[in-house]
Amino acid sequence: MRALASLWFVLGTGCSATVLYEPKLQISPYLAVYQLRGDAAVQSRNGGTVQSNPPQTLRTFGQDRFREDFGVRADLGDGFGGARLDYYRLDMDTTKSGELTADWGNLQAGDTVRMRATMDEFRLGYVEPLWTGKFLVRERPLEVRVGAGGLLTHRGLDLRGRTVDGSRAQNLELEGDVAYASARARVSWQRVQFDVEYGASPDLALRGDFGRLQQDLELRLGYTVPMREITVFAGYRFSDLDASGRAGALGYRADLQLEGFQFGVAMTF
Repeated sequence: MRALASLWFVLGTGCSATVLYEPKLQISPYLAVYQLRGDAAVQSRNGGTVQSNPPQTLRTFGQDRFREDFGVRADLGDGFGGARLDYYRLDMDTTKSGELTADWGNLQAGDTVRMRATMDEFRLGYVEPLWTGKFLVRERPLEVRVGAGGLLTHRGLDLRGRTVDGSRAQNLELEGDVAYASARARVSWQRVQFDVEYGASPDLALRGDFGRLQQDLELRLGYTVPMREITVFAGYRFSDLDASGRAGALGYRADLQLEGFQFGVAMTF
């Protein structure tokens, strides 16, 4: 979180005068309908020996459905480029269960298990507009804008696996900060706009468990209500959540993905 505060100071003092000349503030609460999928492997202790185990899918723990959570985004800039802060809260519990085919930390092969997953995610970034093109489509102006910048993401993801009878449990705490290079594009025609944002981090973890190639893709389609500073939107997001670390004396490796849809409203002030 200290890294996020430092980046906010840099953005506030280093943004271009063009983007922050009479800046607009846009607040966008949204419903996130996401699925957390992938697999994770956790070492176990057999007597006095620590052994490595094959990965188990999150589906085995009952995590195979889309869940509704919430998020909120704040943009400060010219409506396209500028600074952005996004917070998303994930809380996915399940009544479904499955059977482990191998040990998973303190959980044992053959156990009937389920899992609760929770995460707080903060994304802070800045995009500088680089190019604007204007065209005519059906005698109406179409505008294309392209920009590039950077993104810093802080995540704290907890995976709490347990047997259905509560006799054994194994928790993983994935936490860290990741820096991304990002690009943004927008196509606007009349009151409709389509945004694409892509971030990539080729093993640029600043701290914590997340690493390897991290990618984050977001698509949004919005419609601005006539005579109002309000835009309703629907979107799609895909994000890698690869991590490795230790749970006490046991090592783990997780290859996870967050994927799903967004529905919300953006209000400009």
